[in-house]
Amino acid sequence: MHTTPQNNIATSVTVDSTLADSQAIVFKGFTTGIALVPSGSSINTLTYYVSSTEDGTYIQLYNSSGAVSTTVAAGRAYPLPAELEGAGYIKLVGNADGVVDLHLISS
Repeated sequence: MHTTPQNNIATSVTVDSTLADSQAIVFKGFTTGIALVPSGSSINTLTYYVSSTEDGTYIQLYNSSGAVSTTVAAGRAYPLPAELEGAGYIKLVGNADGVVDLHLISS
């Protein structure tokens, strides 16, 4: 049996340089996605935090190499890291305040 992947597009997701001010994103049910950094954005690093509940405690995501982060540039799109698979809720923290668009995909 083939299941059609589900997609969700979240526009203007708040990315802040402070974890508490970054927007919580429902990631449960999704396995991957793309972050689109708009032209003119000052964000050049995205660091990922995860939580079991939307308003719970967000913990920085690590892998065997250390903290999971992505170096980004304005006007470009980037795949979300595979390490996010299985997360219930996520927050993206940037080196600067701004917004990104997220295309979330279930497989």
